[in-house]
Amino acid sequence: MRVLAFDDDAAVGRLVVRVATLAGMEATAVTEAEAFGQSLRTDPPQLVVLDLQLGDTDGVEQLRLLAKQHYSGAVVLMSGFDARVLGTARALGQSLGLKVVGALEKPVRIAQLEQMLELVQSVGQSLSAERLQKAIANNELLLEFQPIVSRQPKALKKLEALVRWQHPVLGRVPPGDFLPMAESDTTTMDALTEWVVGAAVDAYQALAKLGISVPLAVNVSAQNLHDLSLPDRLEQRLRAGGMPARHLCLELTETAAFENAAHTMDILSRMRLKGMELSIDDFGTGYSSLKMLRQMPFSEIKIDRSFVSDATTSRDSRAIVKSIIDLAANMEMACVAEGVETEETADLLEQLGVRDLQGYLIARPMPVAAIPTWLAIWMQGGSVTPRDQT
Repeated sequence: MRVLAFDDDAAVGRLVVRVATLAGMEATAVTEAEAFGQSLRTDPPQLVVLDLQLGDTDGVEQLRLLAKQHYSGAVVLMSGFDARVLGTARALGQSLGLKVVGALEKPVRIAQLEQMLELVQSVGQSLSAERLQKAIANNELLLEFQPIVSRQPKALKKLEALVRWQHPVLGRVPPGDFLPMAESDTTTMDALTEWVVGAAVDAYQALAKLGISVPLAVNVSAQNLHDLSLPDRLEQRLRAGGMPARHLCLELTETAAFENAAHTMDILSRMRLKGMELSIDDFGTGYSSLKMLRQMPFSEIKIDRSFVSDATTSRDSRAIVKSIIDLAANMEMACVAEGVETEETADLLEQLGVRDLQGYLIARPMPVAAIPTWLAIWMQGGSVTPRDQT
């Protein structure tokens, strides 16, 4: 485990490095914000030990930096300030989606630091498929929703359901830390997808009572496509929850969709026959052929954010985006651009012919309860950016 300590007191940094090294970790310390940012970019650590009082900057600013860079490792805070400030900073970090696992009051005692590092190591090792199944059973998971909209005319087109894990010790565990683990075990992935679909149906009903009735998108893994009964199980869950099949859009990556073509065609065709929509996610990043795309019953293409993000500056990305937009139009499929973060990008995409946009420019993922307020403000032309929970 790589540890990065940031404290403007070099002696404290050396202490953290020494204790971490004795615990079998690889540790470094910095005293300046520039060096901290550089270390995050070039060699991201699994653990950041961060002081709150840092001279020219402070720990709160650095927490925002970590959130902006989507840092997925653990964070331990330190401060000689009052314990309430330390507690508030910890809560702030967790609200930003960071994995703040502990806080240490200064002067730091070696025994406390050793215990904290041991906790981080043990908790990190405890993440497993079995632990995720326990999290599902213990209601530690939750859904947040990111809107997909058109701006001309202004309309909420869809909400993508994104699963989150609120670990009782680690706090918010980033999806990148547990989804690959779920993907490695078919039983776990089936249980996770079943929970997500069920939670999405419940959210649909909650929104319907508030007068908001739009389709919900749910991600499906290649691991879920092993079972030919999946379309029937999904249909039964939708019927039991009173959610129209046409209001469920299942998103699959192109790699997942084409792993076992014949088997996948069977399952996806039955999903479409039952009325569900199918979206091919992250399009352009896999190795599928256009022939296979033609054979699969997708109703929508999502342009991957890697092309969208630099479409305004890269001629190659712009050409790829335009090609995908034209491909979708010519195949009579809907098209969504994800990862839209600036007005310039949104304007370009609309000029190129895609109207459905998703990204931080529109809104960050939010709890279902926040959607009505966001929607009312957005429809009136305001800007709301709920905290990012990724």
